[in-house]
Amino acid sequence: MQRIQSTVFGLLMLSVITFGIACVDLRDAGNSNAIQPDSQAILLQRDQQNRKRNSQEQQNQQASEIQKVSTGFEVAPLSTDPAINDWLDPHYVVIDQSANLRNKLFVFFPGSFGNPSRQKLITQFAAKQGYHAINLNYPNSWTVDRLCRKNSAPDCYAKVRQEIIEGKDYSPLVNISPANSIENRMLKLLQYLNQQYPQQGWSQYFNKDMIKWDLVVVSGHSQGGGHAAMLGKQHRVARVIMLAAPADYSVVSSVVSGQIASWLAAPGQTPPERYYGFAHIKDPGYARIQKAWELLGMANYGSAVNVDGQQPPYNYSHRLITALIPSRQGKYHGSVATDGTTPRQSDGTPVFQKVWQYLIRVS
Repeated sequence: MQRIQSTVFGLLMLSVITFGIACVDLRDAGNSNAIQPDSQAILLQRDQQNRKRNSQEQQNQQASEIQKVSTGFEVAPLSTDPAINDWLDPHYVVIDQSANLRNKLFVFFPGSFGNPSRQKLITQFAAKQGYHAINLNYPNSWTVDRLCRKNSAPDCYAKVRQEIIEGKDYSPLVNISPANSIENRMLKLLQYLNQQYPQQGWSQYFNKDMIKWDLVVVSGHSQGGGHAAMLGKQHRVARVIMLAAPADYSVVSSVVSGQIASWLAAPGQTPPERYYGFAHIKDPGYARIQKAWELLGMANYGSAVNVDGQQPPYNYSHRLITALIPSRQGKYHGSVATDGTTPRQSDGTPVFQKVWQYLIRVS
């Protein structure tokens, strides 16, 4: 009897234990998807860290883009148009994010054999004045003067320049396709920049396949300055700035006996009061440049003013000259615009910075 009672008692205890274990298992099974408070805190902390890290990465990327644009960056012509197949050195583009943007475009054309990387200072300075600034690479593997100086045709210079600008067959002396022309390169660069940086306002300077020339300041050095002047004849632009340019004369033995390039005195879309020039008095082409400025109508807007030691507005003249020694001996022609030859202050600031400001500042 006692053995039976012990057996029954054992069975009852085993049932109680089994039931308790089952209850625990059922409770745990019912909460199998639940996360303990400690685990929730850990995951929340990790999520906050990830979001903070992603936010910081976005801020760093934005800061990098701002810095990239403010200091200038290069764009390969092929990136803008696969049909461009020559003169492939990169364009140079600058926007100064700290400046009060003027909603005008500054376009600079380097001289013969030049490329944008050698004339960044003036492009950067234009950006500091609030311009969207572009230094454009284009077909320039010659001097227009060398092509035409012994050509008696008075329209030789005009036809060569028109073909470089438009990419149409105007002259047998050059062979420029439409894709390689200045106008196509400029338009495709603007379209590319608008696509890559839509928030920066590049779209205001073109309408479909047309450049809005009235918002453009065209400028250039040497050959590029002549193209700027020609563009002013073809389109009504905001301003034309010619640095050490143009000098379009077919010279036989002297300037006096040479043939004047016909396009200089021809009527144009941009009025003469929007033409400005700057040259060194020891530039080999100085006499021809001065004559070109007169033919462009600039003599009606003040006598030539030597800017050395002077402050703007230089008697409001449109014809500015200098006699300062270049930073590289004898490089007078490039001294008014080229990084390696323009004279500098002791802190590295270009001496002609105020001159550039006067030339490019359009209301």
